[in-house]
Amino acid sequence: MIFYFLISIVFIAEIIIACTIIFYLVKFDKIFLKYNSLLDDTKPIIKDIMETYRNLSEEFLKLAPVAVSKMKVLISGMIMGQLKNAIGAFTFWLVKKEVEKHV
Repeated sequence: MIFYFLISIVFIAEIIIACTIIFYLVKFDKIFLKYNSLLDDTKPIIKDIMETYRNLSEEFLKLAPVAVSKMKVLISGMIMGQLKNAIGAFTFWLVKKEVEKHV
């Protein structure tokens, strides 16, 4: 008798667990259906956004060589300026040493 009672308790517990799992699966299914319909609604908008992004990327590819050449000119100008300043300072330092020796 006790054996049947324990088996019935385990069986009821398994039924409760199965019902809980089914409940959560149905809940997740509703959530997935909701987001699936949302994605179906936004697919044309996403397609338009991606086409615009592709067009922008193509335009940036056309602009890239111009930007690179301008950056090269800018950086080489900065380096030349720094070299001129360094050479000027070095010359001033050498002249100053020569003047100090003669004084």
